[in-house]
Amino acid sequence: MRPSSSRLYVLMSILGMITTLASAAVSAALDAKALTDDHSINVPAGWWTYKDVSSTEVTVLLTENNARLTDLEVSTVVNGSPRYTVRMVRNSGAYAVPAWWWYEGQTAANVANKLSTNKARLIEIEPYDAGGGVIRFATVMVSNSGAAARNWSWRFGITSAQITSHLTSTGHRLIDLDTYSVGGAKRYAVVLVANTGADNKSWEWWLNQSRASMASKIAAFKGRVVKLDRQPNGTYNFIQVANTGNNASAWWYSFGFTSLSALNRYAEQLASRPIDVTSYADTNGVRRYDAAFIDNANTSARRMRKVFAEKFLDANGNPTLGIFEAFLKRIDTGSVSTKVSLNAGRRAEVASSLKSLHLLHAMRQVQSGADTLDSAFLYYEYDFLRGKDACPDPGLETVDARRRTNYNFEQGLDEMMSISDNRTTRGTVLRYGGFAPFNATAAAAGLVNTTLRHNMGCAYKNSAGKYDPSNLRNETSAADLARIFEGVWNSTLLNNTHSARAEYLESTQSTAGAGDGLQAIIAQEAASLGKSGVATAFGAAVQRWGKGGSYGTCLPDANGDCGQLVIVRSGAGLTRLPIKVNGVINYRTYAFARLISDTPVPCFEDKSTTAIDCPVEGAFVSAYGKASSELYRDEVRSALQTW
Repeated sequence: MRPSSSRLYVLMSILGMITTLASAAVSAALDAKALTDDHSINVPAGWWTYKDVSSTEVTVLLTENNARLTDLEVSTVVNGSPRYTVRMVRNSGAYAVPAWWWYEGQTAANVANKLSTNKARLIEIEPYDAGGGVIRFATVMVSNSGAAARNWSWRFGITSAQITSHLTSTGHRLIDLDTYSVGGAKRYAVVLVANTGADNKSWEWWLNQSRASMASKIAAFKGRVVKLDRQPNGTYNFIQVANTGNNASAWWYSFGFTSLSALNRYAEQLASRPIDVTSYADTNGVRRYDAAFIDNANTSARRMRKVFAEKFLDANGNPTLGIFEAFLKRIDTGSVSTKVSLNAGRRAEVASSLKSLHLLHAMRQVQSGADTLDSAFLYYEYDFLRGKDACPDPGLETVDARRRTNYNFEQGLDEMMSISDNRTTRGTVLRYGGFAPFNATAAAAGLVNTTLRHNMGCAYKNSAGKYDPSNLRNETSAADLARIFEGVWNSTLLNNTHSARAEYLESTQSTAGAGDGLQAIIAQEAASLGKSGVATAFGAAVQRWGKGGSYGTCLPDANGDCGQLVIVRSGAGLTRLPIKVNGVINYRTYAFARLISDTPVPCFEDKSTTAIDCPVEGAFVSAYGKASSELYRDEVRSALQTW
């Protein structure tokens, strides 16, 4: 999905003059807690969006997610009952409020009564026509007492001139702005807070703006959109706050998402959180979504996003150049914590890294006694020229001349992992009767994003030679890949019965030493700490296990032929970083995974033929390699501090 227009704004990125600027008595800052609203807080949080849900469904989802509503929009009204597009955040940590409520089908008098009864204030008001021109309101309100108490106001059924008058008389600023029609006349419902103290922000509001005009005004103000209201004629009303100084954050806005899922994927790829979502039917009657987003990453994930952004975002800052993911989790007993999670739950093709699932399933059979490593092993030769890299062709498995029995099962698995042999990988699939047992193992292991669909080496190509990723893409995620290795290391997915765990680790290519990329990170961090003298010894003590993957394949055109060349690169495993405890080397252990998937390229690099050169692919692969090493930077620095 390629949104029709969007921009990436990072702090201090835009210069220009300020217009309609609300006066500021103190320096504005990002909110530390979401007691006013959640539009200017970028503390990482769990969040969810849903479309076309009833009030009953919203209630169920809120309970399931331990969440509270922060944004709702009526998408349709059926027999007087609205259905919603909603946004919610986990009601904990920086996003917790003392109490909150939401209501639908309310008259203005009902809203006022609820506010009084609950001692509450509004954070969202959504007017809608319940039928026959009867206006009702859906609202979200929060407690307005204690630390959450705010000087605030709300108005409904007013004109733009009346909004201006109210702003002038109160000194408040808008936090919610919605347009609706009363008897054919445009009216507004608004929510405001006093623009003082902790709520003070430089801000603007604009009406009836085209997308181009909106972009110009954001640039001139160095702003960050906190409210986006699309009108039936395709223009926008919006509220922005100054994205400068202590109030600055990475943020994004984008138009024309073809589905809420596409909007969510955009947010997750950028480690961001939607703070306003608007839904509408375009001129062809197709539902679309526009949204504004704010940073939702921790420090390490934010750094990794910046590393990937150097190459894997387009000129407008959009994630249109394939999928990228990174995941790093410390898995030592008593010190389990996720350090980096960047888009780590997105389903993607990872090529041969997923052979770690084949190995897991095989070793679980060995562990249970259902199979043995020294037993006979059958595989097939599919392409005498391509050898281990061939795409397995099941039609050749009836030809005796293609049969191979020169390995026992243990060696077949070792070849699958050490040289990434697609022939022996297919041999394990044949041994256990197809993909279903592997998918059952994945489900039992809690790999919620993993499904095996095609033979390794075939990518998206079917037996007719057509590309069909919709049905043939092997899917997993960085978090799932890392989970395999975490479960092996801590013995929750494998134990050492029949040496199953030990054989798994042996097959995943145990390596001593950091490798060139990671060693460069170690040298840089050691120098910054004044410890350059220990960099070599530190790097030599690093321990690694893992499995990588690499594809060059195609996304299809309308006929199933190659429409776009794409590349896939991935790696997953275990890394142990040395620390000193009372002068003696000990280790911190991490499960990791990183990948790029379906990254578009104009050609493929042929490393063995100088004349076949593709610098575009080379640049992507180089950037992926850089990100692979950068994943550890923060943890390397921490470990070096013990030396």
